[in-house]
Amino acid sequence: MAQHSPREKLRLIQCGLGGMGKAWRDNATAASDDFEVVAVVDVAEKPLHEGGEHLKVPPERRFSDLADALRKVEADAVLTVTPPAVHVQHAKLAFASGLHVLTEKPIADELENAKLMVKLAADADKQLVVAQNYRYHPPMQTLRRLLDEQVVGALGHGHLDFYIGADFTGSFREAMKFPLLLDMAIHHMDLIRATTGRNIARVFAQTFNPSWSWYRHHAGLKMLLELDDGTPFSYSGDWSALGRETGWNGNWRLQCAQGSIHLDKAKASVARCGKWGKNEVEEPVDVPEAAANGQAMLLRDFAEAIRSGKPAATSGSDNLWSFGAVVAGVISATQRRSVVVGDLVK
Repeated sequence: MAQHSPREKLRLIQCGLGGMGKAWRDNATAASDDFEVVAVVDVAEKPLHEGGEHLKVPPERRFSDLADALRKVEADAVLTVTPPAVHVQHAKLAFASGLHVLTEKPIADELENAKLMVKLAADADKQLVVAQNYRYHPPMQTLRRLLDEQVVGALGHGHLDFYIGADFTGSFREAMKFPLLLDMAIHHMDLIRATTGRNIARVFAQTFNPSWSWYRHHAGLKMLLELDDGTPFSYSGDWSALGRETGWNGNWRLQCAQGSIHLDKAKASVARCGKWGKNEVEEPVDVPEAAANGQAMLLRDFAEAIRSGKPAATSGSDNLWSFGAVVAGVISATQRRSVVVGDLVK
C-alpha cells in the first residue's frame, strides 16, 4: 500500500451534500487538516452547487455521479454520505479506481453487500471505514473507561433506552422498512460493542409501529441481546416517541458486581448501595469536553488508516459485527426467533 506523508493533504471526493452530507461539510470536510475536497457529487442540483460553493470546489469539479468524477479528477479517497443502497455502488467504483472509502452508516443496505464491500477493500488493499461517529462522543468513552477500570466491579448485564420523536418526513427514512432498527440502532449496537469490548452473539427482537407513528413502517423496537461471553443486554426504543427524550446516545444502565454505571443524556454517574438500598450513594462522573466533533475525528482516523496501512477502529471488517447484529434483529423480528450473529457474519 502506498504510504502518504503526514503533512501531505489527501484528496477527497465527497458524495452527498444534503442532509447529513451538509453536516459533514460543515463539521468536518471544509476544515480538515488531513483532506482537501477536490470534487463533489450529488444527484440534486441545489445541494451540489451550494456544497461546491461552501467547499470552494469549482463548477467543473461538481458532478451528478461518482463515475464521471473518477474519470475526470485525481483523488485518494471517497466519502459517501448517501442512502445505504448506494454505498456498495460507490465502493465498487472507488476500489476499482484505487481509492479508499469512508461510508456513512449503515455500511450497506444488505449484509451481502456489506460483505462484498469488505472483500473489495481487501482485494484492492485499500481502507474501508464506516462512520460510527457515536464512538467518539465523550460520554460513551467515559462509560468505556469506567467499565475498563471496573470502578464498581465486573459487568453483569446492561440496558439501553432510546426515545426520540424524530421527523424525517420527505426523506428515505420515512418510508424505509425498520427505520429505527436499520438506520439508528446500528449506532447503539456498535456502541454496545465498543463500550463493553464484546461482540453481540445472539439477538431476539420485536419491532412494531405505535398507533400514533408518522412512519410507514416499524418505528418501535425491543431487543434481547447476548454478548459473546454470555452477558445479557437489553434495548428498548421508539423513533416516534413524544415525551421525555433520551438524547442520541441513549440512556444506559450497566449493572456491575458492586454497583451500577449510568448515562442519562450526557450525564454520567456511578451508584453504590448495600442490600435493600442501604447507604445508597450516587456520584457524578466528569465527562470531558470533546476535542473535536465525531465526523472530524472519523476523518482523522480515516487519514491515519490510509497513511499507516492499518485498519481504523471502525473498519468495514469490524463493522460487520455491528451491522450483523442489526440484520439479525430484522430476521428475528420477521421470523420470531433468536438469531446467532456469527452465523450471518462469518
